Amino acid sequence: MIFRHVIVDRDGVLNREAAGRYITRAADWRWEDGALDALASLSRAGVRLSVATNQSGVGRGLMSPEALTQVHDRMLSEAAAAGANIDAVFVCDHAPDSGCACRKPAPGLIHSAIRAASVGAAQTLLVGDDLRDVEAAWSAGVVPALVRTGKGRDAEARLPRGVVAVYDDLRAVAEAALGDAIAAESATIHAVQRTFVAHGLVVERAAAQLGGVLERLVAAMWQCLLRGNKILACGNGGSAADAQHLVAELVGRFGASRRALAALALSADPATITAIANDYGYERVFARQVEALARPGDLLLAVSTSGNSGNVLAAARQARELGCTVVAFTGADGGQLAPLADLWVAAPSSVVARIQEVHGLCVHVVAEALDRLASAAGGAP
Repeated sequence: MIFRHVIVDRDGVLNREAAGRYITRAADWRWEDGALDALASLSRAGVRLSVATNQSGVGRGLMSPEALTQVHDRMLSEAAAAGANIDAVFVCDHAPDSGCACRKPAPGLIHSAIRAASVGAAQTLLVGDDLRDVEAAWSAGVVPALVRTGKGRDAEARLPRGVVAVYDDLRAVAEAALGDAIAAESATIHAVQRTFVAHGLVVERAAAQLGGVLERLVAAMWQCLLRGNKILACGNGGSAADAQHLVAELVGRFGASRRALAALALSADPATITAIANDYGYERVFARQVEALARPGDLLLAVSTSGNSGNVLAAARQARELGCTVVAFTGADGGQLAPLADLWVAAPSSVVARIQEVHGLCVHVVAEALDRLASAAGGAP
């Protein structure tokens, strides 16, 4: 299969990155060697072309939206003069900490490009120079290719050999794509290896981002237990399993022998859940239990990968009304749940499987820390 749509990252793939700074003016634009020829050859073959780029310099206040538009106007005009028709440019101009769904490695820009091109993900190739481009491609279900220009050599060194097709530059990618070589090479890449790599990249980001909030969470849970209060946890599906997992580690033990810790999973009693769902609707299955069981000073762990599960939101609101601490476990976006939380643990991904994997790791981090605190206190509280 020859790809009918190619999505190209900008900095380091199309243009040379300015040393140590963002390209903030159209005058700073410099094409990577061979990039224009590559775009023109793809365009002549009838391949749809899109650009998808993170430009957080706008969100950080380092350049204006107008200056970014001028940069892209120059890019588009010079591409057109060389015979390359770029259909659209998709930009995430948010700051990195905005929690948006468009900034790569989130797949938002890629989904937008696929919709605009009216070419399916299976016939789309994403070319980038960074691991976040690879993650965005996998999340969106398109084939990634990595170039060694820009950050590409560093990215290549961090990937197991053969997990992504790697080329010297965009011209080499275009030649391979038009010769059907990328599709053949990608077919040999085993999905198991790809999953482990994607998992590792998300866990690496989580380790860098979540240490502080997890320390605050452990402290809040320990103080809750010291006061004689309890921990309640809720979620749906895999999130229900994560909630029950934490409760099992607290009521039982994670590693150290110590006194049982007071915790309750609101998804574990099918008779209660089905009775509430039958009489009050599924949205109330957790909130009704919070109303019955929670007391001021208790802590509710509300788990929702999207942050938008109606019954979890209802439980969080009920817990806040009763004077409980609310802790949210979500994906990067946080949804409607994040604003309801006193503490927000955001797994840095928009892929449900990766979010749940980080949540499971966080459960182990919290359980081990509470084991250690209880053991140091002689088994208390």
